[in-house]
Amino acid sequence: MIIPTVNAQNNALILEWEQHWPTYGVGGTCNFGTHNFFVGDVDADGVVELVTGGMTYSGDYHGASEVEAPFGIWNWDGQNFTLEAYHPWKGLLRTIHADDLDGNGKPEIITGGYVSNTTDSSSLIQVWNWDNEDIVMKSSFEGISAASIHTGDVDDDGIAEIFAAGTIVRNNTAFARLCVLRWDGENTSLLKSYEWRAGEGAGAKSVCVSDLDSDGVLEVVTGGYDYGLTNSSGQLRVWQWDGEELQLKANEEWRLVEDGYGVTVTGDPMGNTLVENVKVGDVDGDGVSELVTGGFAFDGEKVNAQLRIWSWNSMNLILEGSREWFVEDITEVKAVALSDVNDDGDLEILVSGGTAVYGGFDVDTKPEAAFLTIWNWDGEMLRLQHEEDWTIGEGVFAWNVGAGDVDNDGNTEIVTVGCMYVNQLCDPDLRIWSLFVSESAGPPEYFVFAVAGIMVAVLTVLGLYFGVKKLK
Repeated sequence: MIIPTVNAQNNALILEWEQHWPTYGVGGTCNFGTHNFFVGDVDADGVVELVTGGMTYSGDYHGASEVEAPFGIWNWDGQNFTLEAYHPWKGLLRTIHADDLDGNGKPEIITGGYVSNTTDSSSLIQVWNWDNEDIVMKSSFEGISAASIHTGDVDDDGIAEIFAAGTIVRNNTAFARLCVLRWDGENTSLLKSYEWRAGEGAGAKSVCVSDLDSDGVLEVVTGGYDYGLTNSSGQLRVWQWDGEELQLKANEEWRLVEDGYGVTVTGDPMGNTLVENVKVGDVDGDGVSELVTGGFAFDGEKVNAQLRIWSWNSMNLILEGSREWFVEDITEVKAVALSDVNDDGDLEILVSGGTAVYGGFDVDTKPEAAFLTIWNWDGEMLRLQHEEDWTIGEGVFAWNVGAGDVDNDGNTEIVTVGCMYVNQLCDPDLRIWSLFVSESAGPPEYFVFAVAGIMVAVLTVLGLYFGVKKLK
């Protein structure tokens, strides 16, 4: 599919750095999960760090108990890429966020993942502190499986709450779940848990805390799906938390076509429509925040990447704009970030993901390709400003994207990380990009995304892990 870019600038994405993990070629590491990467100053030293998660395994990986969570904190000064801290444990790390929870001026790192032993595993939320020397776990709360974590003082009591979105399985049925937790400086406690489903199964994939209607009150936004994977609807919800109860204020669901679903490269159901990532920000400069969702939608034949812009008027969610596109059989938006990457004073929409062909396990199929796109929303139209796609090894997927001045040069860099693979050995293939912007505006352009597919190796390893542990 060809996507027109209207009034595109003469932008050029420059690859400044590509980083492989120490396991490259001898073992495997995958930074999967669409909220499994954080860009920010996590030790209050004035330097932006990159925090990564996922899973790592040896070259002779045999079972889930041998998988480790590779919790790492990195630094890049423009020339040297340094692993500042590494704290692995048996299990995996699914989601990462950082915020100053106790108001002492120093951020905490909040993670969601699993801890495993030879016979069992448990989901958990952990609070960490990094002082530029040691990673110290301050608190751990078991029993909550989180795909996404965000924070904010939603009930205005002076203490930031932790909001965790995920899935819980009861009697072989998946329920979407939103949990509210609090860390008091020593212990983490569960304040509220809310579960829902309307059909065969539901899941909450993303959570974001922000003041949507500029009334001084923070809302909680979740994105995911409902009605099971064989006919899933994309789902976007707005909640309010008053310190005691979660109140659902708005709910929107949608599909491109009814009664159908896309399949993975192995032929398993992957859903009809699904939201992978939600971000909130004033992307058109009108003083009111928009909600940006990224995911996929099935059109009856192929799985399309989908990017949507929404607004909330204190009562209803309003769809402002939508863009769908495909390359091969499967095209997915995995992650979304909002940042002013061209220094024009406006937020750009950064989107990462990948593409795949059906039957990816077959010999001689096209390799997976990752993509990074930069979009602009002017209040009326989504305009594609730049696109970059690439493949490496036997395939690659850009699961996560973030942005920040990571080398302290005064310019904002874009960072993608996810998974590439060779012979079922994965590597996060972290890439640091900078955007060169020409002062002259170019004519309208057209481009075609490169051929792609979805990660065979990652599906294999994740399938083994979750098959053994029966986790969601």
